[in-house]
Amino acid sequence: MHGKARDIQRFLLWTALYFVGAVLSQRYLSSPEGSSMLWPSAGVGFAVAVRYGLRWSAVVAVGTLLFMLTPPAASGLHLVLTVVAKTAATLIAAWYVLRGRTLHLRTDDGMRLLGGGVLQSVLGAAFGVFVLLQTGRMDAAVVPEAFVRWVLGDMLGIAVVAPTILLCTTTRNQHHQLSPLHENSKLRERMFWIALLGTSFIAIHSLGGRGIYVLGLISLPLVLLLWSALRFSPVWTSAATGITVIYLGVATGMGLAGFVAPRTLLETTVLLLLLCLIAVIPVMMALAGLEQRTTSYALYQRATRDTLTGLLNRTAFEEEARKRLGANDFPATLLYLDLDNLKIINDSTSHVAGDDMIHAIGGVIAAAVGNDALVSRTGGDEFAILLPRGEAGAIVEARRLLNEIEAMRLPWRDQVLTTTASIGLVSATAHADGRDYDSLFSHADAACFAAKELGGNRFHVSYPTSDEAQAHSAVMRSALRIREVLEREQFLLYVQPIVPTRKVQRDGVHFEVLLRWQEPGGRIHVPAEFISAAERFRMGPRIDRYVIDAALRWLERNPHAAKGVASCGINLSGATLTDEHFADYLAARLRRSSFPAENLCLEITETSVVRDRQRAQRFIGQMRDLGCRFALDDFGTGFCSFGYLSDLDVDYIKIDGSFIRGLENSQLSQAVVRSIGDIAHVIGKSTIAEQVETEAEHQLLKEMQVDYAQGYLFGRPQSIDTFFTTPAVA
Repeated sequence: MHGKARDIQRFLLWTALYFVGAVLSQRYLSSPEGSSMLWPSAGVGFAVAVRYGLRWSAVVAVGTLLFMLTPPAASGLHLVLTVVAKTAATLIAAWYVLRGRTLHLRTDDGMRLLGGGVLQSVLGAAFGVFVLLQTGRMDAAVVPEAFVRWVLGDMLGIAVVAPTILLCTTTRNQHHQLSPLHENSKLRERMFWIALLGTSFIAIHSLGGRGIYVLGLISLPLVLLLWSALRFSPVWTSAATGITVIYLGVATGMGLAGFVAPRTLLETTVLLLLLCLIAVIPVMMALAGLEQRTTSYALYQRATRDTLTGLLNRTAFEEEARKRLGANDFPATLLYLDLDNLKIINDSTSHVAGDDMIHAIGGVIAAAVGNDALVSRTGGDEFAILLPRGEAGAIVEARRLLNEIEAMRLPWRDQVLTTTASIGLVSATAHADGRDYDSLFSHADAACFAAKELGGNRFHVSYPTSDEAQAHSAVMRSALRIREVLEREQFLLYVQPIVPTRKVQRDGVHFEVLLRWQEPGGRIHVPAEFISAAERFRMGPRIDRYVIDAALRWLERNPHAAKGVASCGINLSGATLTDEHFADYLAARLRRSSFPAENLCLEITETSVVRDRQRAQRFIGQMRDLGCRFALDDFGTGFCSFGYLSDLDVDYIKIDGSFIRGLENSQLSQAVVRSIGDIAHVIGKSTIAEQVETEAEHQLLKEMQVDYAQGYLFGRPQSIDTFFTTPAVA
């Protein structure tokens, strides 16, 4: 209802403007011969039809009808034909401009509008002359001159009025910096400009009447219009241009201010074409400036905004956050948000659905935190928010944000997708390093990770002086050292023997490669001291590649030792199973190696397999196609399900050491180990017992027909060089 009322008001307004323009043009803008030098109503009708659609050409029909009914009223046939002619010309011209395209008021749009204006002027003049001939109101001898005057009058009216209407009725917010209504200049400059324009009009009127060179005086407002096109908004320039052209049109057409009114068709044509150029050039320059600003703004947006969500990207967020944190001492809290289980959406539907979810979540976050917050998508499914509030207020925001994300529903084909989030929160006012962005971001990230570890769909507050924060700092330092050690290739290869407990098919040396990290001072770190940091910062695949390459290089440099190797076991992290490029890497590395691929045994843990069985099966298949063998490590620590063992194409099942320690004293452990061994043999797989430390355990494993054993009983881990110079013997 409100929309209809608004349309009615708009229709009445434009119809009234059309009617007033026609009346004023007839009374004040007509030449001594009676022809109108400027028909502003043509610009009103053209602009309204282009802006609101072809059906709004009804404004032309109603406005023309009202004008024709004013005294002296036209005859019935003349009235009908005139209304039809003007409406048809407007319809055709507006259709030419639109033709299924959206108007953006750029330079090329200006050329389309200019073409449409010329088309309407020509059609309007042709239809009008035809009507006058048919109704006997025009002599055929004056048709050419009347046609030219009509075309130029309509064209000038469109050039003067249409741009201002189109620019003023833009749908873009007038406060937006790309709006045609937005002013970048200061009020003082605009007031000074108005004073100069008024002075130029006075100079033309007073000095021109005294016989001073009139054409030279015309250049004064023209220069000011060019100044306006460069400095002011397009609407300002368009309106000022229209006022200037109307003033000059009245002065020249009426023979005022020293001008001589045009008497011949040629003089009229030259004058109107000059006024058309004055009307068009400043507006086109203003549109060109707006288009340049639009392009610059688009480039700026591309450099600072995330293309998927429209939020700040990480670089822009970091720059602005540093400014805000360093500019004042007001409370500030940094939130780090990570979606829970977005991978499930990507895998079960598609990555397109995942992108739609991220886009929707970005909108939820931006709407929830308000305009005073700084919001960014930092990458993947992670977001950062800098709130200008203390910890208590930020906790309220975080709780509401979690509820809104959980309540959000995203329709996707025949499904409805949902998700939750984990949020890490750290207050700048409580931080020991003050308002340092890097430190805040690190602690917020750690708090988010802690929230995920607790099950997700919750927030976690980080207090930098707490034991938890100190532990996180230690993990970060460890991660940095790991990265440095990888760069310098300072990891050491240790090995531990795996010995057969009974006669086996594959004779030769069996061992597992273990990793050690030696500090410059000589201290050696075992994996338990740095593997959590490696997994936390996703360095597992890189470490795995390092170990494989280092082990193969050693075996290639020592062919005599490599010749006696039956199985070289290398552990792979769970993250490597999801590394799409690992198979290509290993294939290329094995092609360059003299060590047989069938003697390389890759070990993956049961927990990493259970996490994604299909991916694990696909990964195992890719590696086996290269010739590698496989071992399922730490079996029994996960769900310990025998059901999926037959589906996994592994060669060995390594029984976790928790079942082996104290085996002789635990009936339950003996039952578990015996069951694993029996089932493994039924499905054609060998078993390896880990962490064997006593002879009693060894003898029990023999009785249970476990195929291999590994542990301190047979040898502690030692460097690969030492191992092959003094090999362990079962």
